[in-house]
Amino acid sequence: MKSVQKLLSRQGTLAQLKEQLMAQQSLTEEVRKQLPEPLNRQLQGAVLKARRLTLLVSSPVWASRLRYLAPQLQRQLRQSGLAVDQVVPRIVPEQGKAPPKRRTRARPLSAQNAELLRQTAKSLESGPLQEAMLRLSRHQD
Repeated sequence: MKSVQKLLSRQGTLAQLKEQLMAQQSLTEEVRKQLPEPLNRQLQGAVLKARRLTLLVSSPVWASRLRYLAPQLQRQLRQSGLAVDQVVPRIVPEQGKAPPKRRTRARPLSAQNAELLRQTAKSLESGPLQEAMLRLSRHQD
């Protein structure tokens, strides 16, 4: 079995991937140097493709701050030798954290539907289903 180090040191796909990863990490560090505190710590990654710089952050708040600073950042990066025509922030959830779940509010029943539920519940035998339908019928506007 070949060691990972030998596979990475060979010419080929893995070596190219390693070079691309190192270039991307270097770009991310260069962009971090240009960003103010605490925004620089929120930057998760940077990808430059066709003179478009995509900056990855974990929340809409940081993406908004990056949009605000985009023209200034673009000028600074050009001065440091990076050809950037556009800066685009993108939100990616932090690893290991699920995006927050949206709580949906139950819509109330119309009076007509509530009455239909009550009538249906009365036609059933006493038991858990009848009780559940009666509880449900009380959720009207």
